[in-house]
Amino acid sequence: MILRNNYSRSWKLSVSIFRLPLVMVHMKCKAIKMNSTIYQMPHSQLDSPPILVLHGLAHSQSIWRRPARHIMKQGSRWLIVADARNHGESPHCANHKPADMAADVEALIEEKKLKRIVALGHDMGGRAMMTLALTRPYLVERVIVVDITPGPLPPEVVNASRMFEFMVKVLPTIPKNLSLVQGRKFILPQIRKFIKNEAQLMMVIKNLSIADNGTFFWAVNAQAIYNDWEDLMVNYKQTIKGLQPYQGDTLLIAGQKTNFVTPQNVEIMKKYFPKLHVEYLNANHKVHVDQPQQFVQLVVDFTMGT
Repeated sequence: MILRNNYSRSWKLSVSIFRLPLVMVHMKCKAIKMNSTIYQMPHSQLDSPPILVLHGLAHSQSIWRRPARHIMKQGSRWLIVADARNHGESPHCANHKPADMAADVEALIEEKKLKRIVALGHDMGGRAMMTLALTRPYLVERVIVVDITPGPLPPEVVNASRMFEFMVKVLPTIPKNLSLVQGRKFILPQIRKFIKNEAQLMMVIKNLSIADNGTFFWAVNAQAIYNDWEDLMVNYKQTIKGLQPYQGDTLLIAGQKTNFVTPQNVEIMKKYFPKLHVEYLNANHKVHVDQPQQFVQLVVDFTMGT
């Protein structure tokens, strides 16, 4: 584990970054040691539970750098932002259910010797954090979920499993003598045949990586995600069926331009999170990117104090 300190004049902040080696072994595992970054400032209340952030599907902690810095600067809490299993610089495993990711978060809490956290998750990370709160409520002071609920997802999201299926099938067809740029160009025409959404297309392209020996691989473990797609995206509500409601304060931050959070889904979520408060922002699914100032303010206000 490498400890690296960064200092930014513009932010006047000290960020400690804990890096773990990237592991590409597709093994069965109960809990993995997640790669994570700590954000804190002199005014951060280190005795208070930190905000532990888990990103969305096919992203990594890097998409949270800017929001985390703003929350750290404006708020009272310190933060831990992690790469989920099968994403970023965290290890790859064959299993990718919400319960698996909740176990990873619990392991990170134990590693950092924390008593409790503020669980903040977007998309896939939101479902992992909901599972954590429902199965280990003693570890969670409060919950922030970003643009997802336990309820049904839009059809285009459910059907996105095709994208991960394609990623699995196309990888062996890329010639090994190509550079990374050439490899990405090689798969582009094939992707365009069935992925019309430009954002999804770019997400696939950017996830293609190349090892030192010239072998291509996906930064995200497409096979594991595809295998557990039902639990993760289609039948998530069944995975938490019968669990006792989480009684802590819960904030749902939803994007008005998406169909992830419907009135019906809010009612479903209230059954599991009765102290739910919902805020809608004029944003697409990545609410923290589209409306960063409003998003940060909501998080800061919700986590103010102990």
